[in-house]
Amino acid sequence: MKRSRPVLLVVPSLREAWDDAIAPWFERVLPETWKHTFPSLVVVPTRGQANDLKARLIAKGYSHFGLQFVTPASLRALLARDDATPHAQSEHLRLLLAIAASEMEDRPNESEALAAKAVARAPALLLRALNRLETAGWKFKELALPALAPVVQRFSELLKKCDFVLLGEADRRRLQQAARGERDFSRVLITGFDGVHWPQWFLLRNAVELAENATIVVEEPRGDFSDIDLCWIGSWEEVCGEAQRASKSAHAPGDSFFSETEMRGGAAPAKRFDFLIGTNVSEQAEAIARQCVRYLSEEKCKRLGVIFSGSGALPRLVSSSLARLDIPHNDGLAHIVPGIFESVEWQAWIELQRAPRLNSFLRFLNALSDPTVLSTSLSRSAFEHILRESYSEVLLDDLEVLREFCGARIDEKFQSAAEALRALPFLPLRATLAQFLEQTHAVLAYLGWKQHALEIASVTRDWPQCLDAEFPRALFLRWLEETAATFGAARSAEGDHPYARVQLLTVAHAQNQEWSHLIFAGWNEGAWPPSSGTEFARAEEIRAFNRSVQQLNKRAARQGSQGEGHTSVRENHSLYLGSSEQRAIALRQFHALLESASEGVTLAASLVQEDTPERLWNPSECFTQLYLTTRHEPLTQATLKHLQRATAQFVNDPRPLTRESEPPRTDVQQTLIAFNARRDASKPAGEYDFALRTNHSYRPMPTLSVSDLEHIVSSPAIIWMKRYLGVEPPEDTANRWAATSGKWVHCWLARIGETKDGNLFATFPSSTIIDERVRVSADERRAALQQLCDALGKVVPDWWNSGWLNARYLARHLGGKIASVEGWSWMAAELPIGREGAVKITQEVELHLRGQIDLVLAQNDAADFVGQKIWIVDYKTGSTKEMKSSDLHDGLVKGTALQLGLYSLAMHELGAVEVSASILSSAVKNVAPQLSVFDLAPHTNIFVDLGEMQRTGVFGMKGEIRPAFGYSAPYPLATLQIDNDILEDRWALTHPSLVLEKEEWEIW
Repeated sequence: MKRSRPVLLVVPSLREAWDDAIAPWFERVLPETWKHTFPSLVVVPTRGQANDLKARLIAKGYSHFGLQFVTPASLRALLARDDATPHAQSEHLRLLLAIAASEMEDRPNESEALAAKAVARAPALLLRALNRLETAGWKFKELALPALAPVVQRFSELLKKCDFVLLGEADRRRLQQAARGERDFSRVLITGFDGVHWPQWFLLRNAVELAENATIVVEEPRGDFSDIDLCWIGSWEEVCGEAQRASKSAHAPGDSFFSETEMRGGAAPAKRFDFLIGTNVSEQAEAIARQCVRYLSEEKCKRLGVIFSGSGALPRLVSSSLARLDIPHNDGLAHIVPGIFESVEWQAWIELQRAPRLNSFLRFLNALSDPTVLSTSLSRSAFEHILRESYSEVLLDDLEVLREFCGARIDEKFQSAAEALRALPFLPLRATLAQFLEQTHAVLAYLGWKQHALEIASVTRDWPQCLDAEFPRALFLRWLEETAATFGAARSAEGDHPYARVQLLTVAHAQNQEWSHLIFAGWNEGAWPPSSGTEFARAEEIRAFNRSVQQLNKRAARQGSQGEGHTSVRENHSLYLGSSEQRAIALRQFHALLESASEGVTLAASLVQEDTPERLWNPSECFTQLYLTTRHEPLTQATLKHLQRATAQFVNDPRPLTRESEPPRTDVQQTLIAFNARRDASKPAGEYDFALRTNHSYRPMPTLSVSDLEHIVSSPAIIWMKRYLGVEPPEDTANRWAATSGKWVHCWLARIGETKDGNLFATFPSSTIIDERVRVSADERRAALQQLCDALGKVVPDWWNSGWLNARYLARHLGGKIASVEGWSWMAAELPIGREGAVKITQEVELHLRGQIDLVLAQNDAADFVGQKIWIVDYKTGSTKEMKSSDLHDGLVKGTALQLGLYSLAMHELGAVEVSASILSSAVKNVAPQLSVFDLAPHTNIFVDLGEMQRTGVFGMKGEIRPAFGYSAPYPLATLQIDNDILEDRWALTHPSLVLEKEEWEIW
């Protein structure tokens, strides 16, 4: 069929164009659509507008059988079906641009090198600019940005190698083919597009060229964006001829342009504006759902839109609240449903390949559904324990070093760990794309991930063979993450109603529709207008870029064929919408939506952000301006808090609900009981406070390490969870030097004495021998690591040598202090305690413990401790000061003196007649006994209380979970914070002996 000239219709407003332009088009086309060979299309900007048109057709009783509603994305996919070489996916283009940038990072020109590094780390920003420039018909050299020119030139070369083109170039090529080719569509209606949609200019022209009959409906320009809109209409006039005004439809008898109130001289009813401020996102979502109920109860509520700036937690919570109230709605944002490439194990594998270190491997190990693919002889916990122990020995977070260290051990489990690490394939540091993919498929085959391999093969196809450039592993992994995406969108049953009265949409999807009520949700600072974000170049270069864009837009526009005042774009060009135009577009869309609501508008925001609850989160500038305009007063902090209180009252008011709330479930009631019990300061710790029930049922008697007992008085909840639940906080691997240095120092000092077979004590050596043995032990540690690194072709880092030298110096310093001791001729190092049985505190109370004493000094050689005078020395690698008997009670309660107290009691239990103890550190000047076992007698009640804790399993809770100052181990299970004053009162009632005699300020 011969192609007819396209028709361009101009209407005052697209929201009012239904009767005058769009409905008549449907009336002409729909009866014949199913008879045509080619399909008929309705092209709209968003799916939300498509649903609006479909709902109008259904309301008029029309069927849209044979008619396709498409958005720009689906139209492009429709046009690309027959392309011999489809346009490249964005993730492929980002990879090529990153490769081009990485090759330019070492250029001698500093500005070019810095620009290349920035692009390699974030190629999407520059690619977006290049795509827009290509669509506008310009090349990057027109902008005169020399720092980025080498990167863009190399990017163009890689595009040619891979036979790729940018999106704008693909659209222009397709347009040239369409002008010479056959028709693909019968009737095409394009509506809802304006100057905002210049990036789709060539795509829309493609649809027009391929149609036998095309109609374009555009809106008259608005004053706030008129130049770009005028050029948009003028350019369409160059394609379609002079624009036509849509003919006015006749009003039905009795219809009037004015309401009865207006004809009587009254003013038109003004729309109502409401403002909601929730404390957080959850409260805001609940308030929005309540406001929906209020609006829906009004007779004039024909169509309600809940408008969001983007996807996130808030739309999901609002949809869930509406579903809970059985309100049908269209969840236009939906929520993400993860696929195989969004699983925890895949993400952990990506992180492991990106950084093959201890923590990344352990996350991968724990994420695997079947850990036997790594090792059939090691469990997860055993594998993790081996690697953590190995890391604590070498302190190099490198899997290759840890692998060789395990392989050098005689232990079979360490050997198994080394074999598992050797068998696990890793990606090379640099390779071509084809080589990376080949190795990736080998890894997936080793792990048994067949579906992953098939998905990757389906999206890569043959183009990687065209790319022979080598590039870093980090760029490949980023591309793999972007390419391998299998997530989908899902909605609840109540939220899957496209034509419902309640629509949850973004700002763009809600444009050009009729609304009786609107709720703008999440309108906080930065939400709308959205921030421009980071750019692809430095600030001064971006300013120059924007000036160049303005000049390009002036060059792209020309006088149209209709004479002066008629503006259009030159052939093969369009306009480039820069950051200032994007901001103007966002503001215009917001104000257009405000005007579209006929009855009521609500703006909602949160008072605080979830990630920084201590800071107030200001509403957006649109929220603030609208509040000032409608309420005639500024939006101050006091006003915000007042609105928050009013919103909370509104949320807690059950009257707006259309159905009664369900009574709380039993488990919810039990939660409330536990919540209140934990906050009752008048009662001691109970079963909800990290304690076993106080009945006579069976309870285990865990053997506690001395370290556990030392921490039980400061963090009892963590020790209780460790011993009774088997969960403990993750090790702090951020800075292991302090712990490992201490371990090294203890190990080296343990070798200063040489105990003969079967003897308990060794002869106390001279100062020269002590220093020599410490130095030899330390040097052996350094030599072992050097051997490992040499075998792997690695260098021992300077920071490791520095830490090792510091530990070596500290060990020699403490060894020198030990050598100054006189009158003690015999010694025993690393003496285990607790194997002989429980330590009796009183006749009725005993402690089951285990530990290891750093150094025991004796005056006589013997086979046991009966009748001996003993001096216990505990090494401290920090700046711990010596103990004082005057502060002994508080030292025991805080745990600083508890370790030596327990060792002294254990040694006394073994028969020693006199037991002294002291701390030895760099801060201790006088090396002499600091504590006697007889000094502990007045404080027996402290040890009795500890024994009762062990016997009953009633520990309790103490201290802040996340203290503002100082360090506290993280809780391994989610735990609500309790006010510290309440915790102290309950601790005093539960363990009266474990309370400080002096306040902290008295010690200062």
